[in-house]
Amino acid sequence: MLKWAEQNPYLTDEIKLNWLSEREGSCSIVPVSGESFISEYLDGTCVKRYDFIFQIIFNLSENADGLNAENMFALRMWQDWIEQMERESNYPDFGPDCWDYKLENLANMPAVAQVYDNYTAKYQFGARLIYCEN
Repeated sequence: MLKWAEQNPYLTDEIKLNWLSEREGSCSIVPVSGESFISEYLDGTCVKRYDFIFQIIFNLSENADGLNAENMFALRMWQDWIEQMERESNYPDFGPDCWDYKLENLANMPAVAQVYDNYTAKYQFGARLIYCEN
């Protein structure tokens, strides 16, 4: 998943798994726990989902200077990248037993998840990968 995510041209730092510092530009992928099976067939084939969250730290402004809107726009570009990867059929490689991928954003806009005392904020959005597996 990380190798695939490194293709994102809008990354502001090396992307990490399950780790995000409070430093501006830090970015992470966080898998979401939950039921992974959508359906299972008699031949053993399963349709599964893999939900994950892209997170990034940006400086935050308490003024009407446009910085907060720029942050939302920057992360919206990440969401556009997800949509582009779906159009191009460019998916994470889950191995030879997985096929028929579909990638989608889980929201139409990123969200502010947390604000820190040092005038930074965690922005994030969820995405989903649906695939078949033997």
